[in-house]
Amino acid sequence: MLYIFRIIIILSAFLSWYAAASTTRTTAHTIVHHSRIHHHYLHQNKQQGHTLHHKHYLRKSHHRTKSQERRHVRLVKRKIFHAYYGWKGTPYHFGGASHRGIDCSAFVMKMYRQVFHQDLPRTTLGQVKLGRRIRKDHAKLGDLVFFKTGRNERHVGIYLSNGDFMNSASSRGVSISNLHHVFWKRHFWQIRRLVAI
Repeated sequence: MLYIFRIIIILSAFLSWYAAASTTRTTAHTIVHHSRIHHHYLHQNKQQGHTLHHKHYLRKSHHRTKSQERRHVRLVKRKIFHAYYGWKGTPYHFGGASHRGIDCSAFVMKMYRQVFHQDLPRTTLGQVKLGRRIRKDHAKLGDLVFFKTGRNERHVGIYLSNGDFMNSASSRGVSISNLHHVFWKRHFWQIRRLVAI
């Protein structure tokens, strides 16, 4: 009887030890498993962060090459001249906005809508408040050229290149003029950039 009692005690002790050992192994395995999961996601997040950063860098550093820039400028220039030839020779008419007669600000407004898909104010004084002021020697295709042609008279045209600009002038209607001409040189006011080309 005593022998059986001793066996029961030994078996109970063994079972208690086995249960404790199993719990320890399970806990250790769980810790290791969670640690691996943590490192996996940490590594994955780092990779994703690197990928996003890399994509962001590519997006920020993506600029047109010089050849692409030249092609883009040529395309815009073709669009501007295509729109211009649709108006060329139209007589100047103060307050006019049709092919029967058009003034300078209406001409600029219609050109910008057709070429750049931008709606500008109807008046020269409204248009001169837009964009940012540019030095004359930094003028680029599409910039607006403004003149003070009288005490309370303002004029506007669209810059092309080499001093040329298109406008609706009272003397010639829709035509191309040049900033170096004595009249325009004398009445020059400012140049403003509304679009980046």
